[in-house]
Amino acid sequence: MRLLDLNLENFRNIESANLTFSGNHVFFIGANGQGKTNLLEAIGISSNLRSFRKSGMDGLVRVGTKTSRLFFRFKDEKEEDRETLFQFHDKGEKQLEVDGEKIKRFSDYLGEFPAVTFSSRDFRLVREGPSDRRKWLDLLLSSSSAEYFEALKIYHRSLRERNALLKKGGGDRELDAFEQSLIPNAYRIYQFRLQALPIISETLSFYYESLSNGLEKASVLYRPDLELSTLADFSNRLLNERMKDRQFGTTRRGPHRDDFEFLLDGKDARNFASEGQQRGLVLGLRFAEFEYLKKSLSRTPILLIDDVLGELDEKRKANFKDLLPLKTQVFATGTSFPTTDEKSNWESFQVDAGKFVKN
Repeated sequence: MRLLDLNLENFRNIESANLTFSGNHVFFIGANGQGKTNLLEAIGISSNLRSFRKSGMDGLVRVGTKTSRLFFRFKDEKEEDRETLFQFHDKGEKQLEVDGEKIKRFSDYLGEFPAVTFSSRDFRLVREGPSDRRKWLDLLLSSSSAEYFEALKIYHRSLRERNALLKKGGGDRELDAFEQSLIPNAYRIYQFRLQALPIISETLSFYYESLSNGLEKASVLYRPDLELSTLADFSNRLLNERMKDRQFGTTRRGPHRDDFEFLLDGKDARNFASEGQQRGLVLGLRFAEFEYLKKSLSRTPILLIDDVLGELDEKRKANFKDLLPLKTQVFATGTSFPTTDEKSNWESFQVDAGKFVKN
């Protein structure tokens, strides 16, 4: 997958940008706060219609305007041109077209134009609570499997309906009805995660070892809220927990409480890893995400690297660059080039106050 052209209107601090890319390595250089990350954010939105910096679309439309328009022209794995037009309004309304046809269902778009973002914000995946880790995992598995996305959507809808019934004191028959869709989709989600996380862990381990010159062994470990051998396991647990669920007004157990943890030499990285080690872990996780999407979709994702290279020590920086997959299109940002002799290796754009000038 390669991005050939990008046209933006009224996105963040960018009033208008019309850029064409001819190379596989593109660098946006400029002082902080000029719009480098905004452009990378727009490219990321072309992949999954969401920002890697925040939840929701609030604040993405340029101040003083009502509508943002993002147009992208890609060349896919078959060397065919593909076009995407995504526009959204300050009130939240969205419109999406692919190759001139309107797309109504999100599930029909996920995975079409994959991208993986490396960002300093990824630290939260190690440091914060399970919610961010679940969101990351759900987006990855939804992007690689329409079946997972559908199961997740139905599960959360059923969960909201069950919780609403619990709050208002719904009867057993009403709860039975909503659990008919909740239970099988909980089991599907669990099975997908159970199969995916060992694969992700193995790939992360390889990349982390390469980044750290083999000094430590890294992995991720699935921590399901409930281990579900059969559909009946979850059904029985829900039935046994109804009394307490009614008292709390919420469904207290299930895949919506799952987590996974980062391990470094078998220890919880959240408590034992240094800042440099945590940085290596999230870089390894993003490489694992890249490999998982590539294999699942038979498409090579675009890589977006937001001011990450400048945060690495010289050894990890060299190892990181050596790990970048060949023939993969990479978009990176920074206040300077990673090293002074690298300028010629990048197709570069100077960024100033939302304007982009090719160097």
